Amino acid sequence: MLIAYIGLFVVYGLSHYWITLNKRDFFSTVLVIILPFVGMYYLGWRALFCCLLAAYLGTKWGLKKLQRKQTVRVSFYEDDEEAKK
Repeated sequence: MLIAYIGLFVVYGLSHYWITLNKRDFFSTVLVIILPFVGMYYLGWRALFCCLLAAYLGTKWGLKKLQRKQTVRVSFYEDDEEAKK
């Protein structure tokens, strides 16, 4: 059972990491939607805590990698929309 929790943690964390790096990754999006339900079915409600922690850490690691490559901008506008203002 512990191996199942560790596997869920690793796979869910990696899918959040991949989504943070590439927002259009369809496979990771499907995993992020499906894995909490599969974990709840097979492992019980504690799987949600595992998924929550994995999502936090996976996104945090992804953002750290993005910050190393480029400056992370937080804006609601696209580049050309800012130039129009």
